[in-house]
Amino acid sequence: MALEIIPLGGTGEIGKNLNLVRCDGETLIVDCGISFPGEDLPGVDLVIPDPEYLLGIRDELQAILLTHGHEDHVGALPYLLPRLGKLPIYGTPLTLALIEQKLRERRLDAPLNPVKPGTPLQVGSITVEPIRVTHSIPDCVAYALRTAEGIVVFTGDFKFDHTPVDGERTDFNHLARLGDEGVLLLLSDCTNAERTGWTPSESTVSDAYYTLFANAQGRILVTTFASNLHRLQQAIDMAQLYGRKVAVLGRRMEQNVDIAVQRGYLRVEPGVLISARQIDDYPPERILVLTTGSQGEPLSALSQIAADEYPRLKINPGDTVILSATPIPGNESLVWRTVNRLVRLGAKVYHDGIAPVHVSGHASQEELKLMISLLKPRYLAPVHGEPRHQAAYFELARQMGYRDDQMFMLENGAVLRIENGVATLGEKVPAGRLLIEEGVEGGVPESLIRDRRVIAEEGILVALITVRAQTGELVDDPQFILRGFEWQNEAQPELAREAILQTLGKMSPPEISDWDNIREELTQVLRRFCRKHLSRRPMIVPVVTEV
Repeated sequence: MALEIIPLGGTGEIGKNLNLVRCDGETLIVDCGISFPGEDLPGVDLVIPDPEYLLGIRDELQAILLTHGHEDHVGALPYLLPRLGKLPIYGTPLTLALIEQKLRERRLDAPLNPVKPGTPLQVGSITVEPIRVTHSIPDCVAYALRTAEGIVVFTGDFKFDHTPVDGERTDFNHLARLGDEGVLLLLSDCTNAERTGWTPSESTVSDAYYTLFANAQGRILVTTFASNLHRLQQAIDMAQLYGRKVAVLGRRMEQNVDIAVQRGYLRVEPGVLISARQIDDYPPERILVLTTGSQGEPLSALSQIAADEYPRLKINPGDTVILSATPIPGNESLVWRTVNRLVRLGAKVYHDGIAPVHVSGHASQEELKLMISLLKPRYLAPVHGEPRHQAAYFELARQMGYRDDQMFMLENGAVLRIENGVATLGEKVPAGRLLIEEGVEGGVPESLIRDRRVIAEEGILVALITVRAQTGELVDDPQFILRGFEWQNEAQPELAREAILQTLGKMSPPEISDWDNIREELTQVLRRFCRKHLSRRPMIVPVVTEV
């Protein structure tokens, strides 16, 4: 059987990474992540890959391989595992520890199998080799998969950091050995393919922290992703250097810090960590707060603090807030709204636009070229990026001598088929997204989100109509409820009633007795009326009551 690579998420977009490797009737899942909704998805909490195709091949699923513990690579597991069964999950110890907490919260169970970089393991007919790489969280790996067709390498998220915070460097020797042996296909992170040069080391953030901590007079709040443990370690190091106690706010960050300290992935001196209740027990200049909310999420600790609605912490003039992350595309307005509110409360706010308080965890152009040079793959298919990133990656590869027939622009649902060493694109499989809201089983339909957008942008018009059950005659004049807009003059509601009366007057008795037909006709009539007289397209809801 041929080898097939099928991305179901994360390719041609940012987030919710999920890739399939099919060979000899067996399928491995590589990563299983979420993405966070933008303002175009009102009310949605998370976005995960649509499991439709996975459910159709459930019997051939062998295991899930996780490259690292970031939400966009592991966050969908609690939502997909109940549908897929107790699949074995493989990952590094920290990744599994973070997953174990997520599964425990939802009373889920799955076999968790730790992997050790450099030590191969067998999953079905595929030999899996974890390879140490550096990113913005400890314990990251790439995977080399030895299949019947050849070696396939998934880089996961990576950059070549020569001075990583935890001292664990990329295993260049392992990558070079694979390149000498011969790699069939490289599936590479490409999210920074438009950036020239090299991505700075994560440890360079410490230089900016050093200056800001030295000059801060009041409390310091550092916000970043809850799983960015390297960033948290640097902030804790600075707190220890300047004699500050460290409090952690935000449920997920509290959990991650607790796990990382227990497992030895965060180094904290005894007595440095305090609870949120103890913040006011110390002078402001002796407090560091680590908190969630770097993306302006409305329910995050920092957003509530900025709105002066967080019960355990109030911003005082002279406090310093460090946004140690960049806004995810689509979240910019939320982030800057939070920044503006903090400034109004008297805080000094620093972000990467004015201070080097953030560096990317992804490889820039020179690192991407170095990865290609080390592995020397026959074929390239960049993943973990948008089309513009993929196109930039291809341009780099062309500069290195790769032909167009060696490079594949994948999108979610694409099937990259390799048989007898020859790669081709096959027919696409179903791939989409599932919108998750807490408390809603099975996800939220896209049609409901469209309705929310229409209501938010155009408003809603409810027409209340009462008719006699036997004859269909109107009992009273139609009444209207408007939300999100108003009548522009007194004549408009009368014109709308006239349009309804004319529509009902043209209908035959059988048509009048068909309530679904009446609602459809009235919806069309009122929609045309609103376009013509109000220049709006509100949601139309006719409510027909019979007496």
